[in-house]
Amino acid sequence: MPKFRLTLLGGFRLDDEGGREITVASRKAKGMLAVLAVHSPAAVTRERIAAIFWGDLAEERARHSLRQVLTALRRDAPVVEASGETLRLDSCVCTADATEFAALTASADPAELERALALDSGPLLDGLSAKEEAFEEWLGAARRRLSQAAVAALTRLASHHAGQAKHEAAVRLLQRLLAGDPANEDAHRALMRSLEALGRRSEALYQYKLCRELLLKQLQVEPDAATQALHDSIRRESVTLRGREGDGQRVVAVVPFANSARSPELDSLAAAIAEDISRQLARVPGFRVVVQPAVVAAMRPNPDDLAQLARVLEASYLVTGSLRQPEAGCLRIAVQIVDGEKAQYLWSLQQDLALRGGTADVDNFVAGTTARIEQQLTLAEAGGGDGGDRDDDRPDAWHKTHQAGSALFSAGWSEDAVDDAVRLFREAIALDPKLALARAHKALIMAFAQDWGLLRGDTARDEARADAEKALELEPTRSEVLGLAACAIAHLGDPARAVPLLERAIEDNPNNAQAWAALGATRLLQMQFATAVEALRRGLRTSPTDYRRSVWLTALASGLVRLNRLDEALDAAHGACRSDAKFYPARIVLAMVLAKLGKASEAVEAVAEARRIRPRLSRAEMRRFVGGALDELASSSGF
Repeated sequence: MPKFRLTLLGGFRLDDEGGREITVASRKAKGMLAVLAVHSPAAVTRERIAAIFWGDLAEERARHSLRQVLTALRRDAPVVEASGETLRLDSCVCTADATEFAALTASADPAELERALALDSGPLLDGLSAKEEAFEEWLGAARRRLSQAAVAALTRLASHHAGQAKHEAAVRLLQRLLAGDPANEDAHRALMRSLEALGRRSEALYQYKLCRELLLKQLQVEPDAATQALHDSIRRESVTLRGREGDGQRVVAVVPFANSARSPELDSLAAAIAEDISRQLARVPGFRVVVQPAVVAAMRPNPDDLAQLARVLEASYLVTGSLRQPEAGCLRIAVQIVDGEKAQYLWSLQQDLALRGGTADVDNFVAGTTARIEQQLTLAEAGGGDGGDRDDDRPDAWHKTHQAGSALFSAGWSEDAVDDAVRLFREAIALDPKLALARAHKALIMAFAQDWGLLRGDTARDEARADAEKALELEPTRSEVLGLAACAIAHLGDPARAVPLLERAIEDNPNNAQAWAALGATRLLQMQFATAVEALRRGLRTSPTDYRRSVWLTALASGLVRLNRLDEALDAAHGACRSDAKFYPARIVLAMVLAKLGKASEAVEAVAEARRIRPRLSRAEMRRFVGGALDELASSSGF
């Protein structure tokens, strides 16, 4: 087993098998190890090493200096194998990231390419001065070869992911490639294709603009014919879709967050939070999000004039925010939604995070905040929020879809709210039969409501099934459509088919809270209770104020009961009841948990509350949610 690890990409470090750093003081020793590692497993002649580092000395003096360096290395770290007139890095005792990187980048295996890119932490021997002309030439050439290998690996891996329709992964790789090679027109073109495939056409068009500006600045040439043709195609498709989907899709712009703490280390965090919220909002159906560079460019004349910014970007809504440090170790993040036309606040949020809480805390904040913003934008568009004067003069499909979602978010799960939502979804579909999201959402609501007795009519299940299938036919890869339609399919009796659809939805968008919760509910149907609970908790963390929270918490309580975690189940059931005062299934599950805890009188009260909400509640309906767990209690209480 190798006893030493040599790190050369991004700097220099030599560690022993215990991870302790070994001091290599000599700059030439560091350079020599790099030469041997880059050429490994081949050997390098002593003559070549001497020429690179001591070329200005006579041969005998150069060899003497080389022997001194080797002697010092043997004492501290015997990693060089000397054989006659050649030297090599002894791979039996020492591994090197540069050696592994070169081998892995030559592979066609995507997993090995991923490993190679994980090793790429920066230029070879970054920060080490190359005072000898020969060493400087060698180091420059080696860096160029490794850089070219990285570009080739990024290109092949991005192409592989795009071919597998994993366009989010392809976008990340291509952006990384362009950060190091900004004039790579092939990469710009590939990035435009992946952005288009994700439905992010405004970003694809902006990428063309960046490409053109870079090529004109660096090479004094226009993009080639293939790039221009792709741009024209995306622009035509964008115009077509805007005409079909409605100019009813409102424009949203996330303004770069202010670093009110004036702390330099928070500059990059403020920018990252705004960028992440912008990217996640770009996935929200029914809204178009302006890319961050375009927002920054529009702010330059007068960064504080929000009304002017909204006019320039044609944005109906602006999302603004700031970072502060009210006390040591505490980060306070404020977020607001601003009506672009009136320059008035519609909604605000403030949350404190531990300054050294790690990226997970920030990621969770971004995901949860984006979910809250989505709901508030939906309410505003439906006329249910402070911006409610927008509703009557817009008979478009997206507006009806926003109103339908708002019906349940505002009123909770009741017969009247379900009737309103289904009616509005039907009107949206009549206006645009190809609006997949409206069909998928309607399918889910109808499937649930039919089972819960909240929807009248015998044909609801057939209508829900037809809408779910049509939604998948229209948009078979979109995470939001997959999550809703698959959940409907699971609830309509086919959980085995739903699971891979939900997994695809999550793979495409790990922050799709509804898909996580749907996967949890589907796992419940399959009696996989531990994984069900984990998925439901993930959905609740991602979207803590979702209008479906009562449904998700009720399902979570049911799963926790099956795992005999009754105290946790009680908390979840109480949370479900608090989340929606009209959701009677939550009271039934609460009654089951209380009965199992031996709290019979409280269980009877919970059943009575369920009957108050739904006067015609029957034992058969209760069994849909808790089986026969409440039969004895119902009999003893005269129900």
